[in-house]
Amino acid sequence: KIFYTPSISPDDRSKPAPWGLRATLGFSALIILANLASGIMAAVGFVAFTQNPYLEKDPSQLAFNGTLVTLSILISSPVILGLTLVFANLRRGLALKDYLGLHETDWKQVVKWLLVLFLFAGASDLITLLLKRPVVEQFMFNIYSTATSKPLLWTALVIAAPVSEEIFFRGFLFYGILNTGLGPTGAVVLSSLIWAPLHIQYDLYGLGTVLVLGLLFGYARLKTNSVYIPIAMHALMNFIAAMEVMIHITRTSPGS
Repeated sequence: KIFYTPSISPDDRSKPAPWGLRATLGFSALIILANLASGIMAAVGFVAFTQNPYLEKDPSQLAFNGTLVTLSILISSPVILGLTLVFANLRRGLALKDYLGLHETDWKQVVKWLLVLFLFAGASDLITLLLKRPVVEQFMFNIYSTATSKPLLWTALVIAAPVSEEIFFRGFLFYGILNTGLGPTGAVVLSSLIWAPLHIQYDLYGLGTVLVLGLLFGYARLKTNSVYIPIAMHALMNFIAAMEVMIHITRTSPGS
């Protein structure tokens, strides 16, 4: 078998099962809608508070305003995490750590998968350069340069987003799909297909990269039976991306 997970081994079949596929997808849709609503509320409040005439004339700039992006992530992450915990807890008889994959793992596994992620990031950048595409998209420069608090932006990107997204997508959604007829392959693929399109700031090439990254996160979750691994990988990927932006801005700034 290509995929194997102890979560569906014969010895575990007698254990309580998570929500079925319809319920899992239904609850997941509610979580995603709540995430979008949180972002809209953050944008409305941001525009009302800042009263920036440039943003009022060109609302499209909101999507790439670093301060708003930071606020949106910091506001929506607790919403995603909270609803995930609520819906998982509503399924009686199944411990949260099993449902969400909150299983301890050793440092060797962490180092191994972080190395895999680092190699993926390097290969992705190399392919991007060979295709004569920019490694760092313009919207990333806009977000970083317009963030009024760089520490808060780093916190949102490297901590808040990876923790909330992975516990939801590679925790709740993944495990719900895993225990249906779709099995391990379906859990890895479908959770990635739902996760990738939410990154609407990217073009088709960028979305393709995000999709492959999601498949890698899902495979790591499957092989290790721990959501902590994709959280660490997600955090490292965002850290690398932010570092690339910062380094490029530093090199191209006057007097550098």
